[in-house]
Amino acid sequence: MGKQVIISNVTFGGKGLPLIAGPCVIESRAHSLEMAEAIKSITDRLNVPFIFKSSFDKANRSTVGSFRGLNMEEGLNILAEVKSEIGIPVLTDVHLPSQCQAVGKVVDVLQIPAFLCRQTDLLVAAGKTGKAINIKKGHFLAPGLMAHAIEKVQSTGNDNVLLTERGTSFGYGLVSDMTAIPTMQSLGFPVVFDATHSAQIPSSDKSVGLKAKNIMQPIQNVATVSKNDNIRKVIIDMTEKPQGAAVVIDKGSVLSGIVTEGDLRRCLAENGNIDQLTVGEIMTSNPVSINIETSLLDTITTMEERESQISVLPVIKGNDNECVGLLRIHDVYQTSGQRDMIPTLAKAAVATGCDGLFLEVHDNPIEAKSDASTQWPLDQLEDLLFNLMKIHEAVNG
Repeated sequence: MGKQVIISNVTFGGKGLPLIAGPCVIESRAHSLEMAEAIKSITDRLNVPFIFKSSFDKANRSTVGSFRGLNMEEGLNILAEVKSEIGIPVLTDVHLPSQCQAVGKVVDVLQIPAFLCRQTDLLVAAGKTGKAINIKKGHFLAPGLMAHAIEKVQSTGNDNVLLTERGTSFGYGLVSDMTAIPTMQSLGFPVVFDATHSAQIPSSDKSVGLKAKNIMQPIQNVATVSKNDNIRKVIIDMTEKPQGAAVVIDKGSVLSGIVTEGDLRRCLAENGNIDQLTVGEIMTSNPVSINIETSLLDTITTMEERESQISVLPVIKGNDNECVGLLRIHDVYQTSGQRDMIPTLAKAAVATGCDGLFLEVHDNPIEAKSDASTQWPLDQLEDLLFNLMKIHEAVNG
């Protein structure tokens, strides 16, 4: 048996199967506290040791416009509150050596992103905090070569190291090679399996058959208003259904216009009376839209090849201009994935003998601000963990 790493009341490399779980990115204080409490309730029922994870900054997003999270100070304050109020250890990632000292004062585990697992200065700075360090194996790296990343942390006198397997690049996709788990365990440290990032399809080719209907936000998730509604109603509806715009609908669900967040900001800047002004006075009439069958490649062209880039597009169906959804630039550029394969990957990893699991979990994955396609639904977490624990028990006698 290799080294055990003990983080608060959670032991990796022992008899249990600890879980590192939480939303990909910190979206708000309330959401983080709600998610931490909900996951803890589930893990308590199943007697699963639990560490909450969430990122204050996702610095390695695919596009410059992707949501990255809150600033470091606000994010760390939220994590500190989760730790004290919910009573659980917390983990977050670091991207720069200069972040490590401040982060180490708050969290129990500093995580090194897969893309940065060879960055000497970052590994050394993280190691110097004395906290546990979770190093994600780069998908470009052979498992055995993680020995060098371990050595860099150990050079600081810190040997509280976890390794996390999250798939290996094969062409332009990811493949999960379960032999990576025992290979990295042979280096003497516990190995966690990240079942959610392993299900990603990074940099997926936008020409491989996806259409607007595959990635749009369905109309029931979009604020819908009429020309005669006042602006206060628009603000309320867009707050309840935050998609970046409200579509203006006539009789028969016919698209008439759109009101964007930019339209609302201009209205408020001009001191418009939100109870007297109507949608018809500020909306964009006859907006650019796309058909539900439009290819993703053509959608990107429509959004980008304009003097002013379009960030949201109404989606229509048929020849009668029936509005059936809204497509955001975020939906176009987010990393795709195979959420339905997460249980398969997790089961295989537990059967192989991993020392812990990593799952990004969200109460409403379709609305998640990062990695929406591969966050596991909160309402399905208990069933998944129950089955995984049965496999763990069978494997370990």
